Amino acid sequence: MKKFIKKPQFFFIFLAILVLITGLIHKEGAIKLALYGTYIDLKSWSVCLFSSFFFILIAVNYASLTITQKTPKKVLTILHIVLQIIALIPLLYYIYSSDASTSYDEVSRMNIILILAFTLFIIATIIHLINFAASLLAKKD
Repeated sequence: MKKFIKKPQFFFIFLAILVLITGLIHKEGAIKLALYGTYIDLKSWSVCLFSSFFFILIAVNYASLTITQKTPKKVLTILHIVLQIIALIPLLYYIYSSDASTSYDEVSRMNIILILAFTLFIIATIIHLINFAASLLAKKD
């Protein structure tokens, strides 16, 4: 765990690979969103591809801090990693369970969970940006 905190780029590369593999396994699956009495289907592959790309960009940010010999803030890094995991779990669960037939009410409840997970994802991204900027602007150790 200490290695992930000192060099979080490895953790985010791992997440990118995990999400990409999930997308490949469930390439034909779809995430159903309930909206005004109808369903909207998002292809699992598209969501996973976007997420993997996003995690790779985060890994590049953290790697650039390593290259410039700046260390990310430990508390912000831990908070970012924890929030990112909490936000990713409902998405992965929903992708793996999307093959089951569901009622409109079940999809509506899952939408609320996905919206909360997406909100956590945005908060984790903001924390990452604050961590990145604070680390770049900090004086060298």
